[in-house]
Amino acid sequence: MPLDAYELDLIRRAVNGDHDAFGALILVYERPLLTYIYSMLRDWEYARDVLQETFIAAYYALPRWQPPESRSTKGAKKPSSSALVDEWSNVMLHPLAPWLYRIATNSALTFLKKQAHQTPTLSHASVDSSTDDATPEEHYLVRELLREVLSCLSEEDAMCIILRFGFDEQYNEIAKKIHASEEATRKRIARGLITLRSAYTRMTERKALL
Repeated sequence: MPLDAYELDLIRRAVNGDHDAFGALILVYERPLLTYIYSMLRDWEYARDVLQETFIAAYYALPRWQPPESRSTKGAKKPSSSALVDEWSNVMLHPLAPWLYRIATNSALTFLKKQAHQTPTLSHASVDSSTDDATPEEHYLVRELLREVLSCLSEEDAMCIILRFGFDEQYNEIAKKIHASEEATRKRIARGLITLRSAYTRMTERKALL
């Protein structure tokens, strides 16, 4: 299956300075990327800011982008299982997706690291609790944990953890997104979980001292 001709044409036009073409790409990816970023930051206002930074970074880096086919799927055959076929089809229809998710992950991690250095705590009032039943304190604890853990992870380790436990994706699906083997993906997630447990232990110990 060839890579999606429409999306590739939008990319080519955007590289050549067509702002409408880049705007069309934003319309395709804006909502899923915003949801993905929110899963890391747990704050819609921050997520929208990071999303904007993601698209700005993507716009300037777009001339260096290479289609997945030329990097890792060149010469590959279409998978046989239905689950892999679905994921393969998604990559073929949206060839820009893995690259954009990496930029979004990096932008979110950069934001979290800045937050960790700028302020030791986050205001409870800034936490958006309008969409679920969690208390502001619970939102605060979740975001503190996310900030501490994700800021310690590499870009791809963080992406694997979020896709596995935030979006309930399977290992083979995540492997396709990061262009890695399923075994390498499992190792990344296992490594991330070790970091997660360590961060949780540290936060529990700090809470006990209060």
